[in-house]
Parts: sequence; C-alpha cells; structure tokens
Amino acid sequence: MKNSLSDKVWWTKKAKIKAERRLLNLDYYSQFLLLWYSLFLVCYSIYALVNPTENNNESVIMVALSVLVLVITLYNSNMDYKGRAMLIKKCYEELSIIEMELLAGVGVVELNKKYQSILNTTENHLERDFIKAMVDEYDNTSDKDKLTRTPILWHRVQVYFYIIRNILMFILLFISPIVVLFFLRGMK
Repeated sequence: MKNSLSDKVWWTKKAKIKAERRLLNLDYYSQFLLLWYSLFLVCYSIYALVNPTENNNESVIMVALSVLVLVITLYNSNMDYKGRAMLIKKCYEELSIIEMELLAGVGVVELNKKYQSILNTTENHLERDFIKAMVDEYDNTSDKDKLTRTPILWHRVQVYFYIIRNILMFILLFISPIVVLFFLRGMK
C-alpha cells in the first residue's frame, strides 16, 4: 500500500503542477487580451473622432464592444485564476511533504487520511492536466522504467491538440478587433 500511496501522491502532485500552470496561463492571457481590447477601443475611438465615418452603426457597435469588454473583465475577475492557482500550489506543496513523510516511514494510514484531506482543500485538476503531466514526465525522465504510468499515442495527440487549439484561439481573439474594424470601415 505504501508504494501505491506514494505513486498516487507523486502523480497527483505532478498533475496539480500542470493545473497551476494552466490557470496561471489563463490569467496571463486573459489579462493581456483585455488590455489589448481596451487599448484598441480607446485608440479606435480617438481615431473615429478625427476621421468619422458615414456609417452610424459603427458607434453603436463600438459601445457594444466596450460593454462586452466590461462584462468579460467582470467574468475574469470572478474566475480568479491566480487565486485558484495559488491554492493548487499550496496543495502540491503539501503533497510534497506527504511524499517526504512516506520516504521517512511515517504511517501509511495516517498519511492517506492527510492526503485525502489535502485534496479536499482545492479543486481537482482536469484530466488534461494529468495527461500533460504523464507526457512531460515520460519525455523528461531518463529511466522510463521507473515511471508507473506511461503515455500512449492518444495522450500525445491530446496534448498537441490542446497546444494548437490554445494558440489558434489566442490568435483569433487577438485579431478579432482588427477584423471587426475592417468590416465596419469596409461597410460604406
């Protein structure tokens, strides 16, 4: 049982580390995009004052986009990505302590209760966090025989899918104000 608990603690810790990274990335990129949208709207509003268009719908759409930025800001604030990431970090740091206590020979039953208690303090990681941990550990470990879980091709496909999806989504969200502007200025 000691080895299975040690294994569970180690893999849970690795998955929690990936979950923390995912939440910190969400925080960073959402803040970056909100800053970009706000800056874009301010600059375009000034430009529209200097070079007004004949299209009256443009002002209405810009006000709607400004309200949308406000709503997204409130949503991101409520998601509290950074706060959730800090709680997950605290969790995996406590899991490291359990890992050390297991190596020191502390009672398994007591540590299993502590493990369950720690897991109850934070949200669970997503399956893709665990899959990313599995793939990364396999790629970064020199002695692959020591790993108790190894990724299959489908796991690698999922990891690459999420990477590509996130990049494409960021690019799409980044250029969307420019596309909206192009269509607004193009409609004469």
